[in-house]
Amino acid sequence: MNNNIVYKYENEIDKNQLVSLFNSVGWKTAEYPNRLCSAIKHSDYVMSVWNNNELIGLISAISDGAINVFITYLLVKPKYQKQGIGKILLTDFCKKFEGFGRRIVSTEIDKEEFYNKFGFVINGIVMFNKDWKNDF
Repeated sequence: MNNNIVYKYENEIDKNQLVSLFNSVGWKTAEYPNRLCSAIKHSDYVMSVWNNNELIGLISAISDGAINVFITYLLVKPKYQKQGIGKILLTDFCKKFEGFGRRIVSTEIDKEEFYNKFGFVINGIVMFNKDWKNDF
């Protein structure tokens, strides 16, 4: 693993850094940079990962403060994947929200095995009402 990697708790992250990270994994959210910055800024929990001045990973969550906490994003740039960064992010999240009744994640089916290692199991379904009309 790279020795220049630093983990930070912060909600104020440069828009271009966020867009670069989200584009690196092909997520549509990158097409809405103002919404993305607002979402990160207003999250209850954000842990970012940096290699020097490059944002290479992030986890964020929203919470009701007692029972429910929902992971909104967990992503690592492809060239940094398989190095334990996602594991560190998710481990920190699980410790931070230990004792919450429901720690919730919506993810792609091919990521199920990764989340299972942290005690996440399929329980019900997730339904979406998507509205991607405009950026702010």
